[in-house]
Amino acid sequence: MKAAYIEQPGLAQQIRYGDLAMPIVGERDVLVKVLAVTVNAVDTYIRSGQYQIQLPSPFIIGRDLTGVVVEVGPAVTRFQPGEHVWANNQGYDGRQGTFAECCSIDEQLLYHLPAGVDPYEAVTVLHSGLTAVSGLSRVGVQPGETIFVNGGDGSIGSAVLMIAKALGAKVIVTSGDEQKAHWCRELGADHIINYKLQDIHQVLKELVPEGLNIYWDATKRFSARKALEVTAKRGRIVVMAGLNHETVLPVGTFYSRGYTMYGFTVTDASTAELRRYAKQINGWLATGVLHGRIAERLPLEQAAWAHQIYETQNLFGKLVLSPEWKM
Repeated sequence: MKAAYIEQPGLAQQIRYGDLAMPIVGERDVLVKVLAVTVNAVDTYIRSGQYQIQLPSPFIIGRDLTGVVVEVGPAVTRFQPGEHVWANNQGYDGRQGTFAECCSIDEQLLYHLPAGVDPYEAVTVLHSGLTAVSGLSRVGVQPGETIFVNGGDGSIGSAVLMIAKALGAKVIVTSGDEQKAHWCRELGADHIINYKLQDIHQVLKELVPEGLNIYWDATKRFSARKALEVTAKRGRIVVMAGLNHETVLPVGTFYSRGYTMYGFTVTDASTAELRRYAKQINGWLATGVLHGRIAERLPLEQAAWAHQIYETQNLFGKLVLSPEWKM
């Protein structure tokens, strides 16, 4: 089968595209014909070696897919050939990735795609949606609460925006791009702060003088001090970006005002947690609450180019690749 792979961590240009052996289908595995994959930040961290984890060689890149079941192992009970499915947590912890014509996936890490959902659009919100659901489940957002999403015009930030609005929250986001700001308005953002022209935290103090209930930072430049200044007593703070970033925490303010700070990655979620999040994702997909934007469609053989684009351009939407599309 054709696949995009690396032999060792490195630059995007080191991604190769060629023939690899078909994956083995174990007792509890499901063989999936891949319809669509996408590129996430975590994919570039794994490929480049920023995540220092042991990888098989060759290693098929990618973590997300939508596809169709081709074959099931003898112990599989939840899937049948012909069903549309999706997966997210591949390409990690010894598992091969998704940038291939076919993938063999443990049935515990595979989920049905709701009927009528476009698999090419759905793949753009799997990782971001799971991240949003994971974080929002932790903070327990309630109807009427105010949540600020720093980086709200990105893939994860916009997923937080969509789901938080559906849960009845008031949502404030940042954006420095008019196209992306318009997208956030369409998704229901109550206020958009232009971080290039405005002082984010000064605007927040004016908009919400009583303080935010939830401060979600999806950027790589989180400031604990500034976050605490605009968050209400007993507020919740979410940090999930900035792999090598450091910040100063005003400890006295933090504990005396009863703040709670959450840090997490979907990559380290348990199988049970992922299944619970996937059920919520499917609900949001089926009702149209969660939907993505495709920046560009590419054939799978352009995987190296896709990684280069992701790392060097300010994309509006996600790159979607498919083995079915040809150059």
